[in-house]
Amino acid sequence: MAIAVFMAAKANAQQIVRASGNVQIVTTAGTKTVIDGGGITFLGTSKWTATDDSIYLVKTTATNPEGWLDSTAAGAMDVTSTGTVFFQGTNRQSFYGPTRFYNMTVRNAVGDTLLSSCEVRNNLRLDTGFVFTETGYGNDSLLVSNPAINAISSTSSYTESWVNGRLSRTGNVVGTPAANFYLFPIGKTDSLYAPIKLSKVNGTTATWTAEYTYAQPFNRTNIFSPPLDHISEVEYWEVTSNNQFSTDDDAKISLSWRGRSYVSATAAIRDSLLIAQYINRPPFIWDVPGLWATGNTLGADSLFGYVNSNSPTNNYEYTERRFTLGTFSEFNALPVKLLYFTAIADGNKVRLNWEAANEQETFKYEIQKSLNATNFSFLSSVNSRQMSQSAYVDFDNTPAQGWNYYRLKIIDKSGSFTYSPVRPVKFEKGLEQVRIFPVPASTVLNIQLPTSYVNKAQLQVFGVDGKFISLLKPSSNMVVLNVQPLAAATYFLIITKEDGSKETYRFVKQ
Repeated sequence: MAIAVFMAAKANAQQIVRASGNVQIVTTAGTKTVIDGGGITFLGTSKWTATDDSIYLVKTTATNPEGWLDSTAAGAMDVTSTGTVFFQGTNRQSFYGPTRFYNMTVRNAVGDTLLSSCEVRNNLRLDTGFVFTETGYGNDSLLVSNPAINAISSTSSYTESWVNGRLSRTGNVVGTPAANFYLFPIGKTDSLYAPIKLSKVNGTTATWTAEYTYAQPFNRTNIFSPPLDHISEVEYWEVTSNNQFSTDDDAKISLSWRGRSYVSATAAIRDSLLIAQYINRPPFIWDVPGLWATGNTLGADSLFGYVNSNSPTNNYEYTERRFTLGTFSEFNALPVKLLYFTAIADGNKVRLNWEAANEQETFKYEIQKSLNATNFSFLSSVNSRQMSQSAYVDFDNTPAQGWNYYRLKIIDKSGSFTYSPVRPVKFEKGLEQVRIFPVPASTVLNIQLPTSYVNKAQLQVFGVDGKFISLLKPSSNMVVLNVQPLAAATYFLIITKEDGSKETYRFVKQ
């Protein structure tokens, strides 16, 4: 077999080829091109004509920029004929600008692939290494325009490779959630594989674009009840189509869950899952469009599965693009929401406060402590009250002088767990601390006080102009100040203690 090899002159070379005019690379049967070590830049139009598995991009240097191609100035890259481009190597590789592949295989040992304006006309294979779609170039997606159901495949069953960002697929095959569905292997980072499925209603061609985000859904408390009791606190998907106002994009949608979705470990409760969409009824609200029913969950446990829409969703337009997991059961946590977790010095000990919502599936909270913020050990345990909302307090009675670090290990009934953020406390014996949160505040300001302040101090709120707003006399460690009526501005909280000394804290109302 004849092999054409392009290699970098130096190990840390940023590029091996730079061409400002039009470039054509041609391979014939029995030959392949290997670009090994450095980058390659084309500023004009490039055409790669390949008939075999013939073009291997092997990135072995970490020098910035990582790119193999930049055709953003003018022109485009087009891999014609039936060849395959393999992304391989141990460092990130980047393609910018309009690029068309025939077959594309991602098989990076360690590194990722960063793409912009890319189309795969035949088959995309995701074996190892993650694909990131570039959002800085007009919110691009990786488009697989081949409408075949199996146009995307993976030898690793997508355990080591998926798309971080937008993935687009073209479809024209009628299907169901059980057969002939279009899989979108999407997720975030290297540990959140969160695929969806779309099952088309008719055979007319449509193209959908999907993206997953591990974050709180927009306007999550605005729900239509019934059927919804609540929706997820931690994740959502966005799905749009190129036929937003026709029936051609009508399809049943299936959303996945995984351990970090925190669905119930009990099958009967898990069957309460629904697909919620943010739709304009009007007004805009989270709802379950179309008919809904139980029996739409497919999954053996709380660690992975799918929930299917009961009827086709007929609107994948931009304003109604948001989807997430919902439930009609108050007992399907989705997940426990940690409203706050704080640690403050309180005399000769450290007081730990936290409040959680949707904790019906939570078994217990373990408090862990560290002196270096890295190695944590068990301090104590508190059983969950398994209520819709509960507040807790515990103490470290023997804190070390200097810095102490605390976190919660939140364990659910299935044995799955997650960690809270780490809270540091610089402890000195007899030290007392006040903590206010959130800052900025929009509805309420929480004021956490040492024990010695309770019933022995007064709190005053002043505007930045010195105008008196309110007076409070705390009867507990936690004071909740309603700031919703206040105008958006900066304010001062002045605490006057029993001995006449004062402490001043600034907060912002947004």
